[in-house]
Amino acid sequence: MKNKTIKLALAINLGLIGAIAYQSFSISKQDCKINKLQKQIQDKQMQIDSLDSVNHSLHKLSWENINYWIDTLNIHHKEVVLQQIKLETGNLTSTICLENNNLFGMKQAKVRETTAKGTKRNHAYYDSYIDSIKDYKLWQDMHEIDGTCDYYVFLHEAGYAEARNYINTLKQIL
Repeated sequence: MKNKTIKLALAINLGLIGAIAYQSFSISKQDCKINKLQKQIQDKQMQIDSLDSVNHSLHKLSWENINYWIDTLNIHHKEVVLQQIKLETGNLTSTICLENNNLFGMKQAKVRETTAKGTKRNHAYYDSYIDSIKDYKLWQDMHEIDGTCDYYVFLHEAGYAEARNYINTLKQIL
């Protein structure tokens, strides 16, 4: 009987040790899963931070970013539009450009959808230069501009600028 009791006690102890070992293995397995999930979260956060960095850099006023947004928004007649921006902003240095985020010398739209927030210095102002490009796209869309028209002729006929030599001046800008 004593032998049976010892065997039973040993079996119980081994069972407990096995249960503890299994539980320990289970905890280790859960720890691994938690570590793996934490790593995945860190990786995703790094991707988000990277996208935020790219997104932030795209909001910085630069010719590279202007080109990006003109392409992204499918602005027609890109070369002429870039000439307009150079002329209207004094190569991105004018007060209207820097204070109003206005790349095109646009006035506040009265009869069409606009991204402008109001008027400052007698010109439309925007939250960002990107909104100015979006507004220009709305203006092009209102006039049903596509890539087939002579854009210089269109700008002249539309009375885009107040300056009499506007088109000739645009054509001289590289």
